[in-house]
Amino acid sequence: MFDTETARRYQRRRIAIRIATLLVLLAYAVVLGLLAPRVSSWLAGVTTSRWLGLYLFGAAFFLGFELLTLPVGYYAVFHVEHAFGLSNQTRRGWLIHTAKECLVGMVVGGILVGMLYGALWYGGRLWWLWVWIGWLGLSVGLAKLFPVLILPLFYSAEALDQPPLLERIGQLARDTGLTIKGVFKLGLSIETKKANAMLAGMGATRRVYLSDTLLDAFDHNEIAVVFAHELGHHIHRHIVKGIVLSAVLSTLTILAVAVVLSPCASPHAPWTDAVAALPRVVLAVALVSFALSPLANAVSRRFERQSDWEAIERTRDPAAFRSTMEKLGRMNLADPKPARWIELLFHDHPALAKRIAMADRWEVAARDRGAAGGPVA
Repeated sequence: MFDTETARRYQRRRIAIRIATLLVLLAYAVVLGLLAPRVSSWLAGVTTSRWLGLYLFGAAFFLGFELLTLPVGYYAVFHVEHAFGLSNQTRRGWLIHTAKECLVGMVVGGILVGMLYGALWYGGRLWWLWVWIGWLGLSVGLAKLFPVLILPLFYSAEALDQPPLLERIGQLARDTGLTIKGVFKLGLSIETKKANAMLAGMGATRRVYLSDTLLDAFDHNEIAVVFAHELGHHIHRHIVKGIVLSAVLSTLTILAVAVVLSPCASPHAPWTDAVAALPRVVLAVALVSFALSPLANAVSRRFERQSDWEAIERTRDPAAFRSTMEKLGRMNLADPKPARWIELLFHDHPALAKRIAMADRWEVAARDRGAAGGPVA
């Protein structure tokens, strides 16, 4: 199928980078947490505004981490991807992309910090409940706005203009109740040779994106499989279920944050104490998120399995499903059989070999249905 050893080396490198980035964040939060009381006291001498003090400290914290991890980001996103022949990105392109990510991160992070501390300072005894409600609202808002506000900052997208393919896609979408703004060609090739597709948005902003790398390398039967997979996410309401899961898991994260910030919730507590607690808040969120990641990944893998089965059911083409998975594996250097602990901790999709094996199970089920007088594939 492809060079399995190269794929495994690539995936091991990516996992090592993820672990290293997490360790840097934890160490950075611990060190800055020790320094934070002095810094916040200094800020109190600069300004009497707790909001200005909070955002000055928060901006310094965020930018410090970005600068600290900039070499890791360059190594991970530019050097490694080029070393394995997966990148089309220039250094200038990488810098621009990184700057955009930093800007979006500061905006979203600023909203989160403002929401958290606004609830802490004005929300009374149930401030943590307001944080939970605000987080749920922000999750829904970001899911809805992502295709029209955030994604265009990074990649070009244009309506797919291939009538035969659109007709095939339309046939698959009929009778599903899917309402989408359109099917879009996503310009990933300016940065990568990898192929990708996704269903994004909610309601009027729901769109299906097929990368130009995928459209160029896959035939219409294979693209139909990819679209039917994304259709499966809609049929099983995975975006909504993902938001519900996020709401449930965020409850544990917010409880951890509440433990850190509760001493600062008193109206008599100085604002400098709350500001100085920000690194500990980040530390708590990072640790709880990592601890919950196996559960989140397990749910995501279940969603992907459901969508894979839906793709085969709707296309009735297990051969195209197999060839699609094999091409995706080659183009994205996916390890077909990762170690179980790696899959549990880091993979939000089933292993490639398991996805291909699903086509075999579907064929057996189809033969059984045929033998029992049911519809035959």
